Parts: sequence; structure tokens; C-alpha cells
Amino acid sequence: QWADQATLDLIGMLMLDPSITYFGILGCYRDNEVDKRHPLFGLLEAIRLNGAPLASIHVGPIERECVNSIVSDTLCLPPSLCLPLSTVVHRKTGGVILFVIRF
Repeated sequence: QWADQATLDLIGMLMLDPSITYFGILGCYRDNEVDKRHPLFGLLEAIRLNGAPLASIHVGPIERECVNSIVSDTLCLPPSLCLPLSTVVHRKTGGVILFVIRF
């Protein structure tokens, strides 16, 4: 999903309006695809400068053992039987959870 400029403008208006005291939004993006020239970066910077609360959580790749747990739970099989498949899933997805659950 991509947010167009109009959507980013709307989010900015809602987040920066001092008369709106209770508003929350959860978004995610790939930090390797958003640099300082991207409109989202400008919006996040404006929100920070305005003093609105903003939290960032970096989610990195998961370990092979975690992939094995997901595969094991999904297939309802013991983890030891799932290890060969989990190894392939981890290698092909790089441990990126969004790719793991879609694999």
C-alpha cells in the first residue's frame, strides 16, 4: 500500500492540528525505500518539530528458529520435522516477517 500526497497531507493536518487532542495513527514503511527526499520523511520531521508524540520501532529480520516456529505452528507438525522447510523459507525471505507469513 502506498500513501499518495493527498493522504500524507491529511495525516499531517490531523497530527499537527492543536485542537485535536486524541488521534493516533499506525503506519509502516521500509526504511530502505524512504530517504530524506521522500514526502513521508518531511511529514515525520514536521510532526517531530511540532512536538506531537511520535514513536518509531525498527523491525528487523527474524531468526531461522522463529521461522521454524511459525512453520511448525502453521503445519501442526513438530519443529524438528519442519526445519528443512523453515531453512528454505528463511533463506528465500531473508527473515522478513511479512514475506515469511506470505510464503
